[in-house]
Amino acid sequence: MKFSATIPLLDAGRVARVISIGDVVKNIIRDLEHNVGDLMGCLMKDGPGG
Repeated sequence: MKFSATIPLLDAGRVARVISIGDVVKNIIRDLEHNVGDLMGCLMKDGPGG
């Protein structure tokens, strides 16, 4: 059994698009990976002790 949860996106009370929960999770993970990369870049640039 395959389960696919979806979320309707509304615009002025009408369904504009339907997205899957998996798409939302993938987007969140991508954003977090980007943030980690930025933070690692700052740490490597400053070096130990700031």
